[in-house]
Amino acid sequence: MKKERMKSLSEATAILADQIESPEVHPDRSVTFRLRSRTAENVSVWIDGDSIELSVRHGIWSGRTQPLPPGVHDYSLDVDGTRMIDPSNRSVKKWFTLTSMVEVPGDPPRVTEFCDVPHGMVSRCYYRSESANGAQRPVVVYTPPGFDFSNQSECPILFLLHGYGDDETAWTEVGRAHLIADNLIASKRTRPCLIVMPNGHPVPAPYGMRPPQYFEDNARLCQQDLSQDLHPWLQSEFGAARDPENCFVAGLSMGGGQAIHVGLSDLNTFGAIGAFSPAPPLMEISDLEELYPGITGADPAANQLAEFWLPIGRDDFLLERCRNFSGQLTERGVRHQLELVEGGHDWTVWRNALEQFLLRIVPASSDPPD
Repeated sequence: MKKERMKSLSEATAILADQIESPEVHPDRSVTFRLRSRTAENVSVWIDGDSIELSVRHGIWSGRTQPLPPGVHDYSLDVDGTRMIDPSNRSVKKWFTLTSMVEVPGDPPRVTEFCDVPHGMVSRCYYRSESANGAQRPVVVYTPPGFDFSNQSECPILFLLHGYGDDETAWTEVGRAHLIADNLIASKRTRPCLIVMPNGHPVPAPYGMRPPQYFEDNARLCQQDLSQDLHPWLQSEFGAARDPENCFVAGLSMGGGQAIHVGLSDLNTFGAIGAFSPAPPLMEISDLEELYPGITGADPAANQLAEFWLPIGRDDFLLERCRNFSGQLTERGVRHQLELVEGGHDWTVWRNALEQFLLRIVPASSDPPD
C-alpha cells in the first residue's frame, strides 16, 4: 500500500513538473504560446486571422506574437493539419467547435476587464417552460452589486440573447457582460439593472444543414417562452420590471433577429431594442406588417421605442440583409438607427455594442449620454 501511495505521489509530481504556461502575456502586450509534443512535425497558432509558426526545442513548441491590441482574442493551434484548443489554457469559447481565448489587458483597463470594483452576482438558474413542453430551461441572470433579494423593488431588466450555436453562458464567458455592467455602474455611467441571458434554442440547434424553417420556428418559440414562462418567473424570483420604461431586449446575430421579433411582438412590454449584427426577418413588407402591426399606420406604435438600434460591422456578411430591413422600416416610417462600425461578425463588435446599449437604456442621469 505504501509503495502504491509513493508511486501515485511520484506520478502526480511528474505531471505537475510537466506543466507549461500557455498563453503567456508579456508587458509589451505580445503573447507566447507553447505546446508540449515530441511527435508533432508542424505546429502553428491561428489568432485574429493570422498564422504564427512555432519552433520546437526539447519537445516544447513555442512562438511569440507581435504586440496585440488590448482585448479578448480567439486562437487555436494547428498541429500537423488538425485544429485544436490550447490544452494548457482553460479559457475556452464554446460553439459547435471550441476555440481558446487570451485577454490582453489595457492601460487603463478596458470596460471588459476584471477590475477592483464592487461586483454583481452571476447565477445559473432553471425555470419551467410550458412553451417547451414543460422542460426545465437554463438561464444566466446577472444581479448588480448590492441587489437586495429580500426587498425586490422592480429593477430595470435587459434580456440579452446569444447567437446561433451558442448557449446561455456565451454573454458572460465570452462577452463579459457582467464585467461590462460592473465597470459601468462603478464609474457611475449607468444605473444598476438585471441582465437576463436565456438559452436561445428552445428548438434544439441542429448539426449540419438547418431546416429551412428553423430560425422562424425557433424565434417564435423563443418569444413565447420569454413572454409566457421566463418573464413571469423573473418577476416572482427577482422582482423584474415589465413595463416599457424599464424593460429592454438585445441580442447578437441570431439573437439580434430574436430581439427584433420579441420587441416588435410586444411593444407594451419592451421599450428598447438593440439588435447587434442581427439576422433580421427576410420577408416582403406586407408580411412584415402582418407579423408586426406596430410598424403600420401613419404614426407606427414602434416609434414609441426609446431605442431601436442596429449596430453592425462594415465587414459583416449580414450587412446587406440589415440594409434591406432598415429600408423596409424607413419605408413604413419606423424610427431606428442602422449604425456601421469597424469590424466584422465578431465579439469585439458585440462587446462594444453592449457597452453602448447600456449607456443608452440605463444612463446614470436623466440626460442622454454623449
